[in-house]
This record gives sequence, structure tokens and C-alpha cells, in this order.
Amino acid sequence: MKEIVIKLTRDNFNFRFKQYEGMFFHANVNEDSEVIKYKITKDKEGTELKEFGNTHIKDNMLYIPQIEAYIDLKKYK
Repeated sequence: MKEIVIKLTRDNFNFRFKQYEGMFFHANVNEDSEVIKYKITKDKEGTELKEFGNTHIKDNMLYIPQIEAYIDLKKYK
């Protein structure tokens, strides 16, 4: 299992939901499972939780539902 932490900025993503700008997306990617558990936090350490849920990977792309964007997992390996 691999943990990914991504800062949600408009420089990296073109999203319309301003409330997520500057927050952090944390995901535990397990290659044996299609379901990816994630959380969005206010801090990089992951202690100030804003939201959490499940998402999926499609064609090596991780989907973040809150910002309606796919992230290329090759960038974070």
C-alpha cells in the first residue's frame, strides 16, 4: 500500500470549487483493490479532516470527486 498526499491548488488542477483550494488530498493506494479510501484535510499531516470517502482508479488515473479531476498516478510513484 502506498500513501499519496497532494496539495490541491489551481496551479496543478483546473477546478471550480474554491473551498478545496490549498487543502490536501490523502489516499492509500492498494494495487489489489479497486476501491481507494481518501480524505481531504486542511493540513499536510492529515489531522484537520474536512471530508473523506472512497474513489477509484481508471487507466492508472486516480479520481478526486470533490474537484472532478483525475490524477495521473505515474507522477506520484
